[in-house]
Amino acid sequence: MRAALGLDPVDYRVDPRLREIGFGEWEGLTFRDVRSRAPQALAERERDKWSFVPPGGESYAQVALRMREWYEALDGNTVVIAHGGTARALIGVLSIAPPAEAPSIDIGQGVVYRFANGGMSRYR
Repeated sequence: MRAALGLDPVDYRVDPRLREIGFGEWEGLTFRDVRSRAPQALAERERDKWSFVPPGGESYAQVALRMREWYEALDGNTVVIAHGGTARALIGVLSIAPPAEAPSIDIGQGVVYRFANGGMSRYR
């Protein structure tokens, strides 16, 4: 990815604040599995995805706290490879979409997005 963007392929670092949202006890389960094991909790999540915390996991609101800290520490243009939940939290942090909508935004796998000037676009 870095080479394709004209960047040194070995000059990178890993930042734990960019890790995927933690699903706790739901980690590795399909939505079908969760629906069968915890239908009420899944219904609660659907009502408020931003604030809902799965057992032993974290909410988008909690991820947004670390994403805000990470974003405010940036000192220039940055290339990030991260998961969809992390991107959705950043969308909320940057007010690209309201927190109630950010968790439902489709984030394509393997797609490069550009966050700039208060918006988000697919990089081509």
